[in-house]
Amino acid sequence: MIEPLNNYDNVLTACKAMIDRRRWNLAHGRVTVSTVGVTPNMRRLTQDLPEVNLALSLHAPNQPMREAIVPTAKMYPIQDMVEALDEHMMALVKAKSQDGTFNDSERKSASKRKRAMIEYVMLKGDTSTF
Repeated sequence: MIEPLNNYDNVLTACKAMIDRRRWNLAHGRVTVSTVGVTPNMRRLTQDLPEVNLALSLHAPNQPMREAIVPTAKMYPIQDMVEALDEHMMALVKAKSQDGTFNDSERKSASKRKRAMIEYVMLKGDTSTF
């Protein structure tokens, strides 16, 4: 399977069709886009469809191991992906606030309504051989 966010325009069209009341009429929270971490397009999705869920496929606990498993990992460091995921999670809270900021209480409240999905694969053996 290819990386969905490398096919951004078509994924965006598909998501909009799924949440369209005249088509599928799915609740925004029932639509999830999974990505290996194409950070620029994660941020685009946050701008275009902050209501849909975002799942991040880390595949490894640290950057070096991730680079051994995921070919594009060198271009997208884990820290940048986590920041983009956090921005996506908090986008609706930021949009509702007066100045675009939020406090710890608002963050906790938002995390009860919208959760991040972190996907992880476990492989047996030395990842340097993959």
